[in-house]
Amino acid sequence: MRATSLTRRGLVALIPSLIAAPALAQPAWAPTRPIRVIVPFPPGQANDIFARLAADKASELRWPQHRMVVENRAGAGGTIGMQAGAQAAPDGHTLVFGSLATLAINPAIMRNLPYDPARDFAPVIRIFEGPLVVVVPARSPYRDLAALAQRAREGGLTYASSGPGSTQHMGAELFLQGIGATATHVPYRGSGPALTDLAAGAVDFAFESTASAMPLVRSGLLRALAISSAAPWPGIEAPTVADAAALPGYTVYGSGGFLVPAGTPAPVVEALYQGLAAAMADPTLRERVAATGTTAIAEGPDAFAGFIRDELTKWRQVAQRGAIRLE
Repeated sequence: MRATSLTRRGLVALIPSLIAAPALAQPAWAPTRPIRVIVPFPPGQANDIFARLAADKASELRWPQHRMVVENRAGAGGTIGMQAGAQAAPDGHTLVFGSLATLAINPAIMRNLPYDPARDFAPVIRIFEGPLVVVVPARSPYRDLAALAQRAREGGLTYASSGPGSTQHMGAELFLQGIGATATHVPYRGSGPALTDLAAGAVDFAFESTASAMPLVRSGLLRALAISSAAPWPGIEAPTVADAAALPGYTVYGSGGFLVPAGTPAPVVEALYQGLAAAMADPTLRERVAATGTTAIAEGPDAFAGFIRDELTKWRQVAQRGAIRLE
């Protein structure tokens, strides 16, 4: 009887582990078809560049059979692509690449935004952070930011951006508010045409991403006057805007990352995060990002959500001071 009793107790003790075994053996989520990545900006901009780098590397490392495929859905300040991402099925097969502009600036300045970053998306990973560089044509008479600021206070200058409500637009606006000046905003459909016209002297200055502007600086077509980081930035020989224009606390960092439609199951979000984080840890990828004057990061869902909340508060204040509203 004793042997039988022990055997029964042993079997009873094994039951929970036997029940749990199939669940533990289940594989992590994996795509069953190509993963679409919606980038709400034209090809060649910083967000597009970094989204493609991360998507290609994650495909190589984790999902070679069902790769991540980038789809550019530009227009209306990024709202077209963001809306498409919000309306996609929450099954892990569609991601959207959100930027500072689409996640924090658009909600601060647009009256009828067709998406809500907090309601419609679940953050997966923020992958890069980089300052803006203040650039002028190589033949510009402005040799430093102090001279540009002084001339801006006199009025009549123009500045380019990649579009209304872009990080470049609002970074310049924050600068102008700080020095007590105004300038005419000339928006373009992307960084490429904006910098082409700037290099030709059609506009006076721009606040641009390092990824887009520094190749033209290195080629001698543009001159870098300052950087929007809190401290000098590796690889860029320019003072900070805060120091050069006597604007303590002035900082602007372009940034972006991957999100999925709200309602995507947590295990799917985790699997996507792990795959993309592995991509961002790749030394070759990190070197390529660093070569653009940008820092590669792998910030998880909770921290990414906090970043969006903090930046939204900051840019709402800028929009209110400048009475900046877009329909």
